[in-house]
Amino acid sequence: MDTAERIFLLLDQSGMEQKKFAELIGATDKIVSKWRTSGLKSYRKYLPQIADALGTSVEYLVTGEKKAPAGQEADGREKEFVQLFEKLTPEQQDLFIAQLRGVVDSQDK
Repeated sequence: MDTAERIFLLLDQSGMEQKKFAELIGATDKIVSKWRTSGLKSYRKYLPQIADALGTSVEYLVTGEKKAPAGQEADGREKEFVQLFEKLTPEQQDLFIAQLRGVVDSQDK
C-alpha cells in the first residue's frame, strides 16, 4: 500500500467528507480528488496537515508503520523527520520512500 492509498483508506474509514478534509488541510476538493483518481502526488507538501486531520503520523502515512499514542512524540523525532522530508525535492522524496519501504519490508521477513 502506498502513501496515497493509506491517506484515502484512513479518510474513508473516518467517514469525513472529502470537501471537509480538503478544508482542514488547506487544499481544494478538486486537488484532493486528483490525488485519489489520477495519482497526482502533490499531497506530499500537505503531509503534516493530512496526518493531523486523520489523527495519525507522517511516518505512518509514508511507511505504514504505526505511530506512537497521541501526544507521545519520540524525543521530537517525528517533527525532525517532517522538517527534513519537506526539504527534499519530490524526486528525492520518491527515492527516500522507496528505500524506506525496502528497509521496512526486509525487517518484516
